Amino acid sequence: MVCAHADNYPDKAVRILVPNTPGSALDVVTRQVANHLAQRWKQPVVVENRAGAGGIVAADAVAKSPADGYTLLAGADGPITIMPSLSVALPYDPKRDLVPVASLGETDFLLVANPQTGFKTLDDFVKAAKQRPGKYNYASAGHGSPQQFAAELLKQKAGIFVTHIPYRGGPLGLADVVGGQVDVMFIAVGPALPYVRSGRLVALASGGDSRHALLPTVPTVAETYPGFKAGTWFGLFAPAATPRQLTDGIGTEVGRILADPAVRTTLAAQGIQATGYAQERFQTLLGLEAKRYAALVKSAGIHVE
Repeated sequence: MVCAHADNYPDKAVRILVPNTPGSALDVVTRQVANHLAQRWKQPVVVENRAGAGGIVAADAVAKSPADGYTLLAGADGPITIMPSLSVALPYDPKRDLVPVASLGETDFLLVANPQTGFKTLDDFVKAAKQRPGKYNYASAGHGSPQQFAAELLKQKAGIFVTHIPYRGGPLGLADVVGGQVDVMFIAVGPALPYVRSGRLVALASGGDSRHALLPTVPTVAETYPGFKAGTWFGLFAPAATPRQLTDGIGTEVGRILADPAVRTTLAAQGIQATGYAQERFQTLLGLEAKRYAALVKSAGIHVE
């Protein structure tokens, strides 16, 4: 049921569900945007972390919420474009039940290792994994997450076997890599950066097309395995029946916030490139990402549990 109107929206608190734990890159960019939206709207904008099942729990909750603009999803590629490519049975259809509102940002992944592994480079890790298949493990934000997809793609490219240890969110997995319970992980640059700088993690390689501005001495995976790319995007979604006037209005506000140089600088310092694309451009991006993942799954024979 539609029970909100653009002329008086919002007249109460707005919830944004984040399918990850606090401290993740998605959580960081969502809270930045939420704080600014609350100031502009003069209404609370509550960020609710609802991790579980690689993002499915939060995405399904929003898909089944009233289409009134008061419950939004801060989504990423896992539950929107990756899982459908892997033929995962979902309780919602991302194309049918959710509508993109605006993109929020993008970030490269970083392959990090606990110093106790002795790995200094990507080549060190690959050689060790080839010599002792199954000895090493990697953490991810859950089954079907972009972190798992990145690791599975590297396994295919490098011809190695490394055991998957899924977590309910990237920060939880990262904590165990720092603690030495897990060997390596692909994670967004921002959450890993303090640990890399303090020496508690070793940055083996980044997943971008080029070296990351915050870690210019760290090679990309693509320098060893051409065509490799690992990262994630973030965006806001609403239930599919939400009136276009509402989604356009929300998207316009988000775009203005993310165009602010101060906001862009704050996010860039945490490894996040602010985007703020409106609905049409964001929709095009989603279509391209879905095709890219489908092609990679087919060509690399990637299978995710």
